[in-house]
Amino acid sequence: METLNGSITARLTGKDIKKIDSLIIAGLYNNRSDFLKNAARHLLREEAPEIPDLILRLQLQARDKHISKDQVLKDIRNVRHQLYSESFGDE
Repeated sequence: METLNGSITARLTGKDIKKIDSLIIAGLYNNRSDFLKNAARHLLREEAPEIPDLILRLQLQARDKHISKDQVLKDIRNVRHQLYSESFGDE
């Protein structure tokens, strides 16, 4: 099995960066990269297994109602943005 390694650039709000930095200063993470790796692993482990099935079900329902796949994905992104804003404040 081939192992893939790489880097990702992410833009975060100043507010989020300050929160991350405070966790690093508290000693919970070694650096920002360590925090982001842990956050990504958590999200993939906790939420990602259900996402493909959910999106497929939504797309099938949308197709029955003649709604495009692009519109379904756009709506999902909008809901995700709303949930983020309600939980953490505006981006």
